[in-house]
Amino acid sequence: MPKLSELNKASGLNKASGLNKASGLNKASGLNKASALNRSPARPAVPAGFAQLAAASAFVSRVSGTPLFQRTLGKSHLKRWLPRLLIALIVLYGLWRLLRVVVGIATTDLWFDSVRAGSAYVTMLEARVLLFGVFGIIAALIGGLTMLAVTRIDGLALSPDYDTFRWTFRKYEPRFRPLLILAAALVPLILVGISAAGGWQTYLLWLHATPFGRTDPLFHRDASFYVEIAPFHQLVVSLLKQAVTYAIWIAVIAGYWYAAWRIRRGRRKVTRAMIQLLSVLLGAFLLLKAYGYWLSRYGLTTSARGPVTGAGYTDIHASLPAAYGLTVIALGCAVALAVNAGRVGRLRWLVGTVAVAVVAAYLVGSALPGLVYRYREAPGAATLDLSEIRNNIAATRAAFGLDGDLTTVPYSSSNSTDSARLVRLASSTAQESVIDPNQLSPTFNVKQQVQSYYAFKSTLDTSHYDLGGRSRDVVLAVRELNPGALPSNSWVNQHVVYTHGYGVVAAPTTAIDPATASPVFLDQGMPPAQQIPVSREQIYFGQGFGSSSYAIVGEPAGSSRELEFDHPGPDGSATSAFTTYRGDGGIPIGSALRRLLFAIRLNSTNVFFSSEVNHASQLLQVRNPAARVAAIAPWLTLDGDVYPAVVNGRIKWIVDGYTTTSNYPDSQLINLRSATSTTLVADGASVAQPSTQINYMQNSVKAVVDAYTGAVTLYEWNQASHPDPLLKAWESVFPGLVQPQSSISPALLSQLRYPTDLFNVQRTVLAQYHVTDPADFYSGNDFWSVPTDPTIGGTSRLNAKSAGTISAPLPSKYMSQSADGYGNERYALSSPMATLNGRDLAAFVSVDAQPGPSYGKFTVLDFPSSSGGESPSQVQNDIESDTKITEALTLQRGGNSRVVLGDLEAIPVAGRMLYVEPVYTRSSGSVSFPILRHVIALYANGQPSFKNSIGSAISSAIRSAGTLG
Repeated sequence: MPKLSELNKASGLNKASGLNKASGLNKASGLNKASALNRSPARPAVPAGFAQLAAASAFVSRVSGTPLFQRTLGKSHLKRWLPRLLIALIVLYGLWRLLRVVVGIATTDLWFDSVRAGSAYVTMLEARVLLFGVFGIIAALIGGLTMLAVTRIDGLALSPDYDTFRWTFRKYEPRFRPLLILAAALVPLILVGISAAGGWQTYLLWLHATPFGRTDPLFHRDASFYVEIAPFHQLVVSLLKQAVTYAIWIAVIAGYWYAAWRIRRGRRKVTRAMIQLLSVLLGAFLLLKAYGYWLSRYGLTTSARGPVTGAGYTDIHASLPAAYGLTVIALGCAVALAVNAGRVGRLRWLVGTVAVAVVAAYLVGSALPGLVYRYREAPGAATLDLSEIRNNIAATRAAFGLDGDLTTVPYSSSNSTDSARLVRLASSTAQESVIDPNQLSPTFNVKQQVQSYYAFKSTLDTSHYDLGGRSRDVVLAVRELNPGALPSNSWVNQHVVYTHGYGVVAAPTTAIDPATASPVFLDQGMPPAQQIPVSREQIYFGQGFGSSSYAIVGEPAGSSRELEFDHPGPDGSATSAFTTYRGDGGIPIGSALRRLLFAIRLNSTNVFFSSEVNHASQLLQVRNPAARVAAIAPWLTLDGDVYPAVVNGRIKWIVDGYTTTSNYPDSQLINLRSATSTTLVADGASVAQPSTQINYMQNSVKAVVDAYTGAVTLYEWNQASHPDPLLKAWESVFPGLVQPQSSISPALLSQLRYPTDLFNVQRTVLAQYHVTDPADFYSGNDFWSVPTDPTIGGTSRLNAKSAGTISAPLPSKYMSQSADGYGNERYALSSPMATLNGRDLAAFVSVDAQPGPSYGKFTVLDFPSSSGGESPSQVQNDIESDTKITEALTLQRGGNSRVVLGDLEAIPVAGRMLYVEPVYTRSSGSVSFPILRHVIALYANGQPSFKNSIGSAISSAIRSAGTLG
C-alpha cells in the first residue's frame, strides 16, 4: 500500500487542491476544535481503492490540467447555490400562485360584470380583503412579536456533545433570524386571514343587522341579536384565539431551539423569560376564553340538551350559572398569569393557574350541568320542561312559516254518497296522472331525443299551462346538450361548434296515446311542433352543463360565418342548421389580454391561440342555472329541484332561494339533508342539500335564469304576507341585487310554484309540531311520520329481485286537486302522513302551490285514529297481496321485460283517500323505455282495481268500496 505522503503528492491534496484554504476545513469550518475527527486517537486506514483513484486523478491532471479533487470542489459551490436555487423556485412558485390569484380575481370580476352584478362582487371582495387584512395583521403581529421575544431570551447552556442540533442551530441562527421572524408572522397571517375571510357573510350580517321583531323569553333580546350580531362576536373571539394559539405553538417550538426550555439534563428546565412569555400568551388566551364563556350564555337558546331545542331546566339552572362562574374564573386566572408575567415568574404558578382553568372548565362547565340533567331534569322533564316546550313550539312554527295560513280539517265521510257521484267527484276534483315524471324520462329520450348528443333530465318537471281554456298539469323537459356524446371530442367541437341544446318537449300528465301507449306530446319534434309556443329554442344555459363547461360564441356584426351547430335537419334531410349566438350574456374576450387571462384561468392554450376566437367572441361560463345563482347570491340556500318554464316564448330556469340560519332562538334544529331526502335525492334525480343544522327557513327569493342569455334576476317573494328580516338585511348589504315582487311579469308569475324542499322540511316539522299542547308534545303519542316510498321495494319484489334497494321517504307530489276532496281543484303540492308505526294513514298535507290569494295556504286533513285508512306502505302491501294483480304482473315481466311501478298518488275524495298507481313495463334493451300497461286504483278500504285505463280503474275502485256513510 502506498504511503499517505505519496498520495498527498499524487492526488494534490496539499497545495494543488487548495482544500486547506478554499474549502475552509481548518478554521472556517471549526473542524479542528469541534469535529470529532481531530480528537480521533488514530488515523483511519486508507481504503483499498484509494491508490487507483489517486493514479487516475494524476492522469487526468496531466491531461486536462484540472485535478479530479479540484473538480469535486464544485460541490461547495453547489452547496452555496442550492439554497439560492431553492429560494428562487419558491419565489417563482409564489409568484405563479399570486398570478393565479390575480387572474382569478380579474376573470371573476369580468364574469360578475357579464351578469350585471359587479357591485355585489366588489362588496364580497372588499369584505374578504378587510377581514383577511385586519385579522391576518393581528395574527402576524402576535406571531412575529412572539418569535422576536423568543430570540431575545438568554437560553440555557448548551453542549456541542449533548445538544448537537440545537448547538448547531444557535451557531448559524443569526444568519437567518429575520427569515424565522418573517415566517412566524406570515404563517399565522395566512392561516388566520383565510379563516377570517371565510366569515365575510357573518361580518356583513353584523354590519347590516335588521330587527326581527321577536324577543326570546330568557334574555329578552331581539332574535336578530342571535342570528346576526352574536355570531360575529363569536367569530372575532375564535379568530383571536386561533392567533394566540399559533403564538403559543411558536413560543414552545422556538423556545426549544433557542434553549429557553429543555426536558432533560440540568436542574433548571425553563428560563424565567420563557415563563413570562408563556404567561402573557396564556393570559391573553384566558381573557378571550372568558369572553367566549360570556357569549356562550346566548347559545343556550339553541341548546340541544333537553327534549327540544332551547334553554331547558338544566340550561337555565346549571349551564347559565356555570357560564357566569367560568367567566369569573377565567378572568381571575388571566390576572394571575399577568402577575406571574410581571413579578413572580414561576413555572409552578403558570402550571397551577392553567390547571385551575382546565379543571374548572370540566367541573363547572361539564360535570355540574351533566349531574343536574341526569338527576333532576331527565326524571322530571315532563313537568320541568313544559315552559320550554311551549316556547319551542311557538318559535319553530314561526321560523318555518307554519304559524299563519294553516287549516286543520277533521276528515271523515259524514254524508252518504253513492258510487256514481263519487266517480264524478273524483274526476272533477283532481287531475290524476298516468305519466310519472320520475319514470318516463327514458320514454322522452327515445321518442324525442333526436340525436345522441341531446338528453333530458333524469326526472321530468311538472308544471301547469293554460291549454284550450283550462289549466292543465304538464310534464316539461328541456332538450339539453350532452357534451359526453359528441361525434368528436376535439376542443373546437366541445367549445365552439356544439354550444347549446334545442327546444322543449311537453305532454299532459293525464293522457296516453292508446296506439303507442306513450305520452301525447304537446311540443315535440325538430323542427318543433308546438302547442306551448317557444320563440327562442336554443339552450345555452342548462342543468346538463358541468362546472368546467364553457363555450366561445359570437361573430362580428355583418359576418355571415356561422360555426355553431343549431339542430339537425328534418327527418330525411342531410342538411343541418347552424347559427351564431346573438345574446349579450357572455364575457367579451376579443382582446389579447382577456384571451390570455382566460387561457390561464381555464388551463387551455387554445383560448389564446385558436383562430376561431375573434374580436367579437364571448365566453359563456358557469352555465348551470343553480351555479349562476349561487355565485351571485351565495348567502342563499337553493332548492334541489331547478325547473324550466316557458315564459312569453322564452325558456327560463326557476330557482327557489331560501334564507336559513341555525341561530333562531328556541326553534327546533333539524338536519336539512335528512328533512329533504326522498327517493328522488337517493337516486340522484334531485340535488341533495348539505348536511347542516337549521332552525329557520324562508322562501324569500325567486331566481330566474334565461336559458339563452344566461341573465340572472332575483325577485323578492311573499314579503307582504311573510316579511323576512334576513332578506332585508341582505338587501341592505347588496342594494339593487334583489328586485321587488311587483316587477314580476304576469306570464312569469303564473309559472312560479311552491318549492319542494321547503315543503319537505315543513312536512317533517308538522309531523311533530301539529301538536300544540306541551304535555301532549312531550308524550309524543300523536306524532306522525313521513311515509317511505313503497314503490321502490314493490318494483324489486315484483321483478323477483331483492327488496333491499333504496329505502327513502316518499316524494311530495305536484298535482291539481281539491284541498278537501270536495271543492274545486287547484295546483298543489301534497303528501300523505302516516302514524308513527307506519301502518295507518294519519293525515294528508297539501299546500296551494300556484301564485294567487291562497298561495302558501296549508290544508291538513286529520284522519281519525280508528278509521283513517291505510298508509301508502299498507296500500302497496294490499296491491302485492292481490292474486289477480300479481299473476298479471308476473306475466308482464316474462321474457326480457320487467315491471316498473309509477308513483303511488294519494288523492282526497269525499272523506276518504283514493290511491292511483300506474304500472309500466320496460324491456332490458339499451334503448328501452317504460310503456304504460295498467293502472291500479284503491279507494277507502275497498279492493284494488287493475285496469288498462285510469278512468276505468278509478271507477272500479270506488264501486268496490261501496256506498260511504
